[in-house]
Amino acid sequence: MKKNLLLIVVLAIVCVMPASATIHIVNQVSLTFSPADLSVFVGDTVRFQWNNGSHNTVSTSVPAGAESWNSPLNSGSTSYDYEVTVAGDYAYACTFHNGQVGSFNATEVVNSVQIVRQSSIEMNVRTTANGNLLVHILNAAGDRAVVTMLDITGREVATIHQGTIANDDFMLRQDVTSFQRGIYFVRFQEGANVSTRKVLIQ
Repeated sequence: MKKNLLLIVVLAIVCVMPASATIHIVNQVSLTFSPADLSVFVGDTVRFQWNNGSHNTVSTSVPAGAESWNSPLNSGSTSYDYEVTVAGDYAYACTFHNGQVGSFNATEVVNSVQIVRQSSIEMNVRTTANGNLLVHILNAAGDRAVVTMLDITGREVATIHQGTIANDDFMLRQDVTSFQRGIYFVRFQEGANVSTRKVLIQ
């Protein structure tokens, strides 16, 4: 009885706590943004990450009341953080390159245990000496997830996993012996939660 009462109290506290903000990584990959479209919550941060060349990220459409932005993405300014404060649809572009565009949709936070868990997702990737790519996922919420691999142009080259992740400490393995050497990106998406990591295959 005491255990059940304690569990109810803990769940009640978690449900009324505000969800922690998530940082969503948008990589500049060649002449694209990856991912080019994502869903976020108000209070989250969208981090634009430079990889090569000379680019920028400029808002082309924001909801009423939201701040617009205009930031370089180059070797001297390798990332830019935009904190989302207003719900609605956002669009942006690199004004140096036609077609290099992206968007995200922001919704108000609905407090729940699931959102609290999703906010702390972690993903670590590494290659092994025998040609395997290891993807270690921590704190997944147990929803349907898709883990894909992209090349430097943003083209999907492999689907590593598609389906639910049953626990919050999950290891995936992908044979990359047939892949060309170079920079790749591993992208994890579980609902609105997106995380991208860069990996070098050599």
